[in-house]
Amino acid sequence: MPAPQLLLPGTLCDAALWAEVTLPAGARVLGPVRGRTLAEAAAAALNDLPAQVHLVGFSLGAILAFEVLRQAPQRVAGVTLISANPHAPTAAQLAVWAEQERQVQAGGFEEVVDSLAAGPHRQAVLEMARRVGPEAFLEQLALLRSRPDSRPTLADWTGPLTVLVGAQDTVTPPNLAAEIKQLAPQAVVQVVPDAGHYLPLEAPQAVSAALREVAYA
Repeated sequence: MPAPQLLLPGTLCDAALWAEVTLPAGARVLGPVRGRTLAEAAAAALNDLPAQVHLVGFSLGAILAFEVLRQAPQRVAGVTLISANPHAPTAAQLAVWAEQERQVQAGGFEEVVDSLAAGPHRQAVLEMARRVGPEAFLEQLALLRSRPDSRPTLADWTGPLTVLVGAQDTVTPPNLAAEIKQLAPQAVVQVVPDAGHYLPLEAPQAVSAALREVAYA
């Protein structure tokens, strides 16, 4: 019996991120990522789950997957990373997040969300963000700011690993997936053509096929 998949969404995303993805039997979908620290968020994600799970992390969800690997690798049967960045934050990212935090605290959550949502699935992204809300977003910004360099964690991981990235992703571009492959040679990397950052929305068939494959590997 394969370990159930635990789907971890990205910043300002909820379960609707996976609405068009065909999920394997037994898959669990986490709601918006919450927690005062990455360790707290990782522990909450694993609560009430079987002894082992297959982590499926999108963007911030991938960062959470890295934290689970650090805190409880014995709980992880395999990992699928979607639109993932294993690096610690850059100075430019920290500055952007600090400005977003300032705007949200000043009552400008809608303006921040409007500036972040783009592309053909803009409306779906906006609707998720509004449901997640400003309080959770501020927590998520803190999690993003506090993330460590996860490259050593990936280098230590020898279990199953699949990496998906959109060919046109400018947020977590394909060169990051190639770097993950160098760190973890067992990784299976798939670059999805004509897709950007929000792969579960933009290329649900490709994501569905990848999850199906790892479920029955």
